[in-house]
Amino acid sequence: MVKLIVSDMDGTLVDDDKNIDPEIFGLLPKLKAAGIRFVVASGRQYPSLRDDFREHIGDVVVIAENGAFVMDNGKELYSRCMTREEVHSCLDSIAKVEGALPLLCAKTCSYTDNSELYEHLKSPLFNYTMRLVKDLYAVEDEVIKVSVIEHAGNGAAHCYGLLRPLLDPALNLVVSGATCMDTGIRGINKGTAVKALQEMWGILPEETMVFGDQQNDMEMFEQAHYSFAMENAAAEVKARAQYIAGSNNSGGVVKAIREYTGI
Repeated sequence: MVKLIVSDMDGTLVDDDKNIDPEIFGLLPKLKAAGIRFVVASGRQYPSLRDDFREHIGDVVVIAENGAFVMDNGKELYSRCMTREEVHSCLDSIAKVEGALPLLCAKTCSYTDNSELYEHLKSPLFNYTMRLVKDLYAVEDEVIKVSVIEHAGNGAAHCYGLLRPLLDPALNLVVSGATCMDTGIRGINKGTAVKALQEMWGILPEETMVFGDQQNDMEMFEQAHYSFAMENAAAEVKARAQYIAGSNNSGGVVKAIREYTGI
């Protein structure tokens, strides 16, 4: 019996036009009534995810920032912040890669020194809580992760190959979107966050269903018997999953949930 469902957002529960499958909102109360916990797990910031679910936030637990920040209806369950030295080391490395922009991600706000990125992430498309600063090295907020936005048109995978050799080996680096990568403390990821919730709630991997489409979702697959890669996922992601769900543009997550739970 499935007791825990975890879904990535962009490219999974969210379509290519950045719209959440509206069918999920009608399904959430039914899952809760059946004793099935629903968790969203994303590389995005918590305020953006909270606003996405608005009046349904009491029906979901949010894993934000690739597993470094977990919230349950406004209550913090877990967080893991980088040291200032780690953050500055990331900034030093990113500065050496042409076409790469850093984004400092704290619990309730993200920081950039690029006005175009500031306006882009503040827009309704992403609805990020943002601050534009002159000097990222001077940011004193607790940083959970450093995102890297590739804006030269070469894509995240190309940028990954340039940045990984420059980055501190103690820090993780994963592709989280077509033009986005995330750095953070090695060993902190969506999978470790899912495992922590399983232990907290007494739920087994055999009772867990997860959905994802990118490299930063693959650690979650190891925590669930019912691991689904989306139809639109990369081949390496599909190879790590037990099952394939439909496309993010055709409600693949909701269809699979209904099929396997009967709800």
